[in-house]
Amino acid sequence: MLAIKTTEKLTGVTVSGTYWDLNALYDALSNVIGEEGSYHEYEACWLRVLGLCYDIRHAYQGDRNRGRIEYGDEVFSFEYFWPEMVFIYGVLEEFINLSEGSQCYLRREGAERLFYNPKTKDALLNRLPDDIAFVRYFRNLIINALRRTIDERRFKKIYRALEDRFSYTLMKRYYNNFCTQWVDIQNVKYLKRVPEKRKSYLATISEKILFDNSDYDEMEEAVFEYAREKGVPYYEIELNGMQYPNTIEW
Repeated sequence: MLAIKTTEKLTGVTVSGTYWDLNALYDALSNVIGEEGSYHEYEACWLRVLGLCYDIRHAYQGDRNRGRIEYGDEVFSFEYFWPEMVFIYGVLEEFINLSEGSQCYLRREGAERLFYNPKTKDALLNRLPDDIAFVRYFRNLIINALRRTIDERRFKKIYRALEDRFSYTLMKRYYNNFCTQWVDIQNVKYLKRVPEKRKSYLATISEKILFDNSDYDEMEEAVFEYAREKGVPYYEIELNGMQYPNTIEW
């Protein structure tokens, strides 16, 4: 059974499941986010979710952690930083919306040319509703794990604001042309906190990732300007403060 639990030191989460659980999650995520270039305004976000898919695939191939036997099947797992997983939760909603709409990459004219076998497009489109349902389930596991980790009052504030599109307390973020360097910065800041202070700080960082804020706006402006000057994609720029520690204690 697919599961997400906070690690001992609150560094991140452990995602676990059988070979079949993780393989199904990999396939569902891959179908929902589409192929490279499917959604140009979400290319940076696509790369980040692709990174998660990379860890999922290596986990069910046995390259990460092996665990107990569950109903006759071996359980595999891997760890993922909490801020990164909060971002995954937020951006997957937009990929789901794209998949369900008329701009879905599989519904565009000529979509069959994306695949070696043209019939693959129809097969992926046929299973897309099930894949969307699985990704929604995965998002629910993330938000439930967050609820079990942070203060209940802070969680309710965040969740209410996510559900209320007219909230003026926290303005929900949208991730088209999003500078994913922001996620790296939040990851690194979070890792610098001692475990005893991570619970409250995770709530703060969740707000910084899921909702608009002026600090992000300033960073985005600087990144876009630098990218224009250098003539490079904005998501390839590495900022000061994005350097991860060499050793991670989960």
